[in-house]
Amino acid sequence: MVQFDWSTGEILKTLEAHGLTENTIVIFSSDNGPVYNDGYQDGTEDGEKGGGIDHNGHDGSGIYRGGKYQIYEAGTRVPFIIRWPGKIQPGTSSDALVSQIDLLASFAKLVGVELEDHEAYDSRNTLDAFLGNDQKGQDHIIQFIRKQLALRDGDWKLVVEAPSRRITAQNIQPTMLFNLAEDVGEENNLMEQHPERVDAMFSMLQK
Repeated sequence: MVQFDWSTGEILKTLEAHGLTENTIVIFSSDNGPVYNDGYQDGTEDGEKGGGIDHNGHDGSGIYRGGKYQIYEAGTRVPFIIRWPGKIQPGTSSDALVSQIDLLASFAKLVGVELEDHEAYDSRNTLDAFLGNDQKGQDHIIQFIRKQLALRDGDWKLVVEAPSRRITAQNIQPTMLFNLAEDVGEENNLMEQHPERVDAMFSMLQK
């Protein structure tokens, strides 16, 4: 992390030195959450929240559940900082629902490139959210890890699982439902309390 922090600083200083700061978009993000039990000799155990963390008292998952290779929020929700001086207000934040997959369609829109139907067909234009002008973002996104899928629909998250990594609309089954607005740590499975929502979201995911 110290090296990553230093490297980021060197990139920003180089942009400044060459007069490129004002016309360069810089994105600082990650591809997944913290790694647990991944073969490294780091003292970690299973990636459940609060379990076996031994990094001088640092819990990389924070308030979220899980880690890398898990469908929970700590494995799929990642840092995302974007800077574009004069275009994005410094020091602001957003709760907009976005996905890194949408970067391609969004920046194609920004630079005036029209994508063909066969290009980036799973990417959606979320440019206004990335620039801080839309606080909602996407209505829904799909998350995928190994044999599990999750559908985020607003504050609701439905998790489904397949018997193998070959996932089809026919072999997945709902296993968990969470309301992230009330339970961001994903501790309360609400499937039994909201069967109608499970059915609706499951149908949407299959489609």
